[in-house]
Amino acid sequence: MQKIKHTFKFILLIIFICITITSCQQSSKEKSLKTKNTDNSILIGNWLRTDSDYRLQISKVNEDNTLDAKYFNPYPINVGKASWQHISGNIKIIVELRDVNYPGSTYTLNYLPDRDILAGDYYQAVEGLTFYVEFARSN
Repeated sequence: MQKIKHTFKFILLIIFICITITSCQQSSKEKSLKTKNTDNSILIGNWLRTDSDYRLQISKVNEDNTLDAKYFNPYPINVGKASWQHISGNIKIIVELRDVNYPGSTYTLNYLPDRDILAGDYYQAVEGLTFYVEFARSN
């Protein structure tokens, strides 16, 4: 009888471990699918800052996590680098400006699908100030 009890406990333990592992694997797969199903091409387009005539143009989202991007204020300002990444199922972009009066000014923006906007911070390098900004799709 004692041997049957130990065998039964062992079987229950194995079943518990299997259920736990399966649950963790499914959770991991769901997170992975959510991130992979976020269509990065949603970033492509013309984005107009809601408080000014400043425009961000994204023409391509590259697999190496870079963006082909241009910035206008209203004249062209050199984009030093532009990148994107997935964070917890959201798309975040960083656009660094490198031009006269723009020595590393940086936009750090999140795509908000419910509003179809890019929103986040603009670090103005000359003055060392950070501002909250939003870009609305303009195309």
